[in-house]
Amino acid sequence: MLNQSWQNAKVDSFASADELRAWETNWPAIKQPAIKIIYDRAAGEVRVLGRWEGKNLEKTFIIDQSLATTLKQVREFVEAQSKR
Repeated sequence: MLNQSWQNAKVDSFASADELRAWETNWPAIKQPAIKIIYDRAAGEVRVLGRWEGKNLEKTFIIDQSLATTLKQVREFVEAQSKR
C-alpha cells in the first residue's frame, strides 16, 4: 500500500527499533523538502516526519478505519504542507 500511495518512494523495513531510530534521524544533506513516513503496525499508527523550508514537520495519524484510508489522509496532509 505504501508503494501504491507514493510510487516513486523507496520503502524500507527495519528489524529493530534502533535501526528505525537511526533512519528517522538521518536526513539527506539537501535543501529540497524531505518527508519520511513510518507505518508502525504494532502501534496502529502512521507517523509523518519532514523538513520543509527550514522547518521540521511531525504528525501522527491513528489507523481508525483502515490503512488505505489513513494513507489517503497522510497523502492529503503532505500535499497540503507542500502548498504552504
